[in-house]
Amino acid sequence: MSSIDINDGRISLQGEFNIHTVPGLFKRYSDFAEPVRVIDLSRIENVDSSGLALLVYWHARLVEVPGFAGFENCPERLLNIAKLVGLEILFDA
Repeated sequence: MSSIDINDGRISLQGEFNIHTVPGLFKRYSDFAEPVRVIDLSRIENVDSSGLALLVYWHARLVEVPGFAGFENCPERLLNIAKLVGLEILFDA
């Protein structure tokens, strides 16, 4: 199970971000109604390359939005997957 909490420009992700949850998350959150400043990844569990793909998609959409600061609190497993494909720069603090 996974959830997304959006509060005052801050998105907090919680739970699994993998091949089983990402398609539903993408359908519900391909765009965000309010401006996003930061996406907190600290409560992500069981992430795989599907989760990384969703985060890359969100980043590509949000990087053009004024005030978007990026991701924070990247779990080690997600960072390791990002390193495999040369995307760790997205998660540098």
